[in-house]
Amino acid sequence: MPRLAHAFRAVAPSITLALACGSIAVADEVGYDNLVARLGGVNVPNGAGINGVHVEASSGGNYGPDQTNAEFSSVMFTAMSGAPGNSSHATFVAQLFYGDTTSFANGVNKVWLYEAGNWATTGYLRTGQGAAAVPFLPPGNSRVFNHSWIGSFGSTTNDNDAARRCDFAMNRDNTLFIVGLNNILATPPALLSFIFNGLSVGRSDGIHSFGNVPAGYDGAGRMKPEIVAPGSATSWSTPVVSAVTALLYETALGVEADVNPNASKGVVIKSTLMAGAQHRAGWTNNPQLAGPNRGVAAKPLDVIYGADLVNVNNSHWILTSGEQEGATAVPSNTTIDPRGWDYRLISAGNTFYYRFRVTQSVTNVSILATWHRAFGATITAGTQANLDLRLFKVLPGSTTLMPLTGDDGLGVFNVGNIASLSVVDNVEHLFLRDLAAGDYVIELKRIDGLATAVHASIAWLMPETPPLPGDANGDGLVNGADLAIVLGNWGTSGPGDLNGDGTVDGADIAIVLGNWSN
Repeated sequence: MPRLAHAFRAVAPSITLALACGSIAVADEVGYDNLVARLGGVNVPNGAGINGVHVEASSGGNYGPDQTNAEFSSVMFTAMSGAPGNSSHATFVAQLFYGDTTSFANGVNKVWLYEAGNWATTGYLRTGQGAAAVPFLPPGNSRVFNHSWIGSFGSTTNDNDAARRCDFAMNRDNTLFIVGLNNILATPPALLSFIFNGLSVGRSDGIHSFGNVPAGYDGAGRMKPEIVAPGSATSWSTPVVSAVTALLYETALGVEADVNPNASKGVVIKSTLMAGAQHRAGWTNNPQLAGPNRGVAAKPLDVIYGADLVNVNNSHWILTSGEQEGATAVPSNTTIDPRGWDYRLISAGNTFYYRFRVTQSVTNVSILATWHRAFGATITAGTQANLDLRLFKVLPGSTTLMPLTGDDGLGVFNVGNIASLSVVDNVEHLFLRDLAAGDYVIELKRIDGLATAVHASIAWLMPETPPLPGDANGDGLVNGADLAIVLGNWGTSGPGDLNGDGTVDGADIAIVLGNWSN
């Protein structure tokens, strides 16, 4: 059994913050108010039916929220690491994650509590117990694991083993671990923030640890964080992301489950979270700005902000736009809508193509692919695949890919990247501004030669398109082809959901008929 050489600790200063810092108060910042407005206040998700795991560092022997607090009157707690006691830090995190009036995920009403050291060892991960001793199944089929704490075993071997177990569990169980970074500008903490399959969370003001996974750990050179959220400490930013994640899981399991169970895959939820992030004006993944490689980025994310500020409206919009499958050859016609996602099993040598059309300049285009570190039946280093993501232009009716690197991209896009070519990250991200009207193809290509297939998800968002209401296929016209899409997907949440309410129905037919082209 590994010894806990470094005490686990919460990633927040003393609790002096008012409840005004709760996730309800940041609703506008993270797109929740826009989500409510877009849905017309109807069927707005609140995390109902999604169970959570709340892991906390012990403080004075206590690791649980105050269960007598009125904010948790609807929550059923199960303590997994002995008597939890009352921790002020855990109480505040709980209010942000699932509080009755302080969180927009107040439908999360079954929560399992763990002390961090116990969770990392005998209680769940089983770190140091050998390759065959895999992590336990998530209690209550929980989906979201909140980690507002940092720590280390004081051993690269044991910290690596714990990270592998986290990724194994998420890959097996379709869960997401939401992990807070430290509140100092330094290398991210070793124990959990180096995971592949979860999300490391920083603060939207940029005051958090950041940088690459250091040498000696699996996947050295990968970027952290992946996403940020409001909060004066990462302890508070992390449960805001957990709350958003719960809403997306509820949406996937409710609206999508009968139609497409892929929507609730952990890697799909992760891709929609990251692709839907709100990129600030100065966001950059440092592409080449001039010369023959203009638009090429060697790394996928912003060094400080990752994919940037979590936005539940954008991510929900992507998710409910439905899965839109990639083709194994360049399509001759449009195959994807302005929003959507795909879930792929990708083997060595596989390439998938997604074709879309924009009929006027698009201010922001966000396209992101992420994939899991894959495992067999035991704990190993797993398979760390390498995928590339590129954007090409095509002429209408053509299948010839026209590169946008260098001078070929001048006049086509203003700034950003049309190629994401990291050799170590399990994320690739295209983000560009002012994309000109035209036909385009996204290429997702696996370039390593490893034998194991991996599951990947690609998600995209072009919020200003289509400019013409009712143009379901993006061809610039509203006619029988669009009506056929609506009728062919009746009752689903797939293509044809023109108002983005999660269902193709009479309201969408009305949009088509009301905007019929002459």
